[in-house]
Amino acid sequence: MQYILLFSLLVLTSFVNAQAEHEHLHPDGPYLLYDEDDQLTVNWAWPEERKAGQLVWNEANIADLPKMKAFRPETIRPDTTFQYSHCVTFSGVKKLAIVSDIHGQYDVIFKLLRSHDVIDEAGHWSFGEGHFVVVGDIFDRGDQVSEVLWLIYNLQLEAAAAGGRVHFLLGNHETMIMEGDIRYIHKRYLITGALLQVPYQKLYGPDSYLGRWLRSLPLTVKINDMVFVHGGLSKELVGKIRTLEEMNKLYHKFLLGKNAEVASYSTDHLELLYGEGGPLWYRGYFLEKDFSEKDIDRILKKVKATKMVVGHTSFNAIKSFFNGKVLAVDSSIKFGSMGEILLVTDGKFERGTLLGKTLSLEPSKR
Repeated sequence: MQYILLFSLLVLTSFVNAQAEHEHLHPDGPYLLYDEDDQLTVNWAWPEERKAGQLVWNEANIADLPKMKAFRPETIRPDTTFQYSHCVTFSGVKKLAIVSDIHGQYDVIFKLLRSHDVIDEAGHWSFGEGHFVVVGDIFDRGDQVSEVLWLIYNLQLEAAAAGGRVHFLLGNHETMIMEGDIRYIHKRYLITGALLQVPYQKLYGPDSYLGRWLRSLPLTVKINDMVFVHGGLSKELVGKIRTLEEMNKLYHKFLLGKNAEVASYSTDHLELLYGEGGPLWYRGYFLEKDFSEKDIDRILKKVKATKMVVGHTSFNAIKSFFNGKVLAVDSSIKFGSMGEILLVTDGKFERGTLLGKTLSLEPSKR
């Protein structure tokens, strides 16, 4: 009897593992790359089967593309010129949905958005004039990064058409990939890069469709009275770089790609912007013992806000600190089995769960 039970368990385990593997047998991609003549090619790979494919982008070829999760060919305009917008302040927004640190977990973010009516069953925008904010870090760790990127790209277009807005803020992992640091990518993407004969970081380089889109995105925004930034704003940072507009400008000018002016610019400012006390990496609200509510009050006063919404530092749920002045929204989506979404409706703050429940925010202690 014991042998029968053991055999049954092994069969069941094999079946579950086979199903889990089968879920990722869809092609990885697509990766849209421009050649020297600015001709767009579509590239994809089946990492598990060690196969790859490529097509030149044109209307005749679109029908021959394999189906790739979250990718919608009809949204692609090869001659699109993605430009960074200096508009970083938005007011009068009545409802918001906020997440961070998705790290390639497509299934989790899709379920969260669907459970709280940000998207419909087909993954289309259903949040009306609301704003949806991703506070950085779609890249690395998980194995469905491209799927999440295409989902957010599509929602950004659909939200704008409906009078809403999607804000995808760049985090440290987006910055790392664009700078060529791939140490945290999932092994699936090493195989993709090898099959396509393109280093992974170049799949999101300046000569790629999504790479150009990424380079047009902001580092930080302010919506109503709330500042959103991946890591946070330290006392040192706001002492030297006082406005969100300047932070965005410096990030795009000096940190996204090589720039001849870097040598002539203040290295103190650049090190501060990109270092541990900078907006991409800062964790001081939660780790610095001497950081107090008076400190966050001073920071918020300088950026003319009443709340700071950050990711980067992981918790098991969305947390509220310093009497609700700091909201930490990295709810560990990266693990693939948990996660929450912050919902703000007419000034009311709630945590949304994967099961569609809403819970009140509770004060947390460091």
